[in-house]
Amino acid sequence: MTTIKATCHSCGEVDLTPEDILLRIGTGHGSNSYGFSCPTCTQFVEKPADERVVRLLLSGGVMPTLQDIPAEILEPKSGPVITHNDLLEFHQLLASDDWFEALTEKRNSENA
Repeated sequence: MTTIKATCHSCGEVDLTPEDILLRIGTGHGSNSYGFSCPTCTQFVEKPADERVVRLLLSGGVMPTLQDIPAEILEPKSGPVITHNDLLEFHQLLASDDWFEALTEKRNSENA
């Protein structure tokens, strides 16, 4: 049986079998990953998998899972990150009867 060595963030190097590893192959560049449940601490560990890692895992008998990743995930992002407070504020705005008018006013004042 093939033994594959991997590293858990908490426990260090662990021995796995091909069945222990989830290999996700994405459609875009840089969208491959592999993961496993650590046999020592049971924490699920997920890491990116470049082409070399994918080839090694495949040669070790790991069965890949194909992932259809939307193109939007791979697009470059800009602007500030949406925070938890932003979501709460938006939720409260949508709870009001005049939410659309409030959004329109806010947009017009930002563009002025």
